[in-house]
Amino acid sequence: MYVIGSDGLIYRLNVPYVEKDEAKALGAKWNFKEKFWYCEGELTDGLRRWYVDPDAPKGTKQGMPEKQLSFDLSDDSTSKNEDGYDLYKTVSEVNNMIYDHFDDSVEFQMIMVKGEVTNYSGHRGRHYYFAIKDSYALLPCFMWEETANAVLKFELEQGQQVAIIGKLDYYRATGKSQLIVRQIINIGDGAANLAYLKLKAKLEAEGLFDEDHKKPIPKYPEKVGIITSKDGQAIKDICKVAGKRNPFVQLVLYHVNVQGKNAVDTIIKGIRYMDGKGMDTIIVGRGGGSDEELMAYNDEMIARTVYEAVTPIISAVGHEGHWTLIDYVSDKRVATPSEAAEEAVPDVMVDILRVDRLKKSIEVNMHNQVEQRKLLLAAKMAVLEKNSPEAKLKEHMDRLNMLLEHLNTGIKSQYELRKHRYELLVTGLHGLSPTAKLVNGFGYISHEGKPVTGVEEVKEGDSIQVDIHNGTIISTVTDIRSK
Repeated sequence: MYVIGSDGLIYRLNVPYVEKDEAKALGAKWNFKEKFWYCEGELTDGLRRWYVDPDAPKGTKQGMPEKQLSFDLSDDSTSKNEDGYDLYKTVSEVNNMIYDHFDDSVEFQMIMVKGEVTNYSGHRGRHYYFAIKDSYALLPCFMWEETANAVLKFELEQGQQVAIIGKLDYYRATGKSQLIVRQIINIGDGAANLAYLKLKAKLEAEGLFDEDHKKPIPKYPEKVGIITSKDGQAIKDICKVAGKRNPFVQLVLYHVNVQGKNAVDTIIKGIRYMDGKGMDTIIVGRGGGSDEELMAYNDEMIARTVYEAVTPIISAVGHEGHWTLIDYVSDKRVATPSEAAEEAVPDVMVDILRVDRLKKSIEVNMHNQVEQRKLLLAAKMAVLEKNSPEAKLKEHMDRLNMLLEHLNTGIKSQYELRKHRYELLVTGLHGLSPTAKLVNGFGYISHEGKPVTGVEEVKEGDSIQVDIHNGTIISTVTDIRSK
């Protein structure tokens, strides 16, 4: 056990991969960094079967040393030891001891057993409860729904001969043991399936199927390696689907025998070759087949080669009902080569259409933005031009010109008005002037340079001057008459 800060104690658990879902449901947690299961705080009864105290002596409970007990049942005084503790164990303690023994025993962790199915009347709820028997004994069995979905390839029936690989478990509440089924086959399937189940359990226990090891499939590959037969339907399906989805991706075929005695060697060589050639993704597949035809893909070395590959690998070996070891260990499993092509090669036309829509949207948005900026710029230019020194100067010049024009117009108007008045005055003055009257027979009389305004200003014999319109008359006064 380990101490971690304020969270208290954590207990490290030894949980087999096939039981991880059960342990997780009971509260176990996975340490992704150091790769181990554990529980925090109190070690519950449900999780105790996966816990072994590293400080406890082998075969004892939580490190408590075993003691040799010897006492007389008729003497109640012997029910206490020298320290005053009760020497009797409770039923729970005894069952816990049995449980710990089951959990500590390596031989109970994976047992291969065969027998006749009994006490089975159909699975209850989601899980399977039944037993197997021989001529002398009966062994209760339990199979999780997830396990049945993965490994049960036939209808389980009463009286059937089956072979099972599982873990022997002890249920403390009732004091009964049972076999937790990991693999099950119809015994009539023969030794090949038993060997397959044993190998699968071995590889699973080693972690070759762990999800943590699986690599993501690249979204936009440039080169996809294909390991299959050049003459099979698989390569045709892959090329057809991939070509429609992305005609620019490079497809590289490594021809192999998909069945027969040379199949394993050529497939292993193909995986290693493609893995060293910078492929983005590798497809290993064929067009399905019977169990015998798919046998090569259950080979241990092929499974380990897939596990060790750096390049993400997609398996497309069988159809939905057929699972091979390569399916479990690959980074992605699909049912058919066509599905493998869909998984490995993205549909770029969808992306092209999406990019085209985005491009058009950007163009429309940019056009609208430009038009808005143009309007805003025009408005600002108008304000700027209106308030610029040149515009202000022009405005003042226009106003000055207008004022000068008005001034010229006013002056001209005043000039014409005053000219007209002058002409009127001249005309009137001319009509009233003595000179004008001279034309009509009037004359201007003067004596010694002075106008004669009355008869008393001259006398007989004076010389007077009479100016008329076309000359002067010099005359002598001969007679003066007064009115």
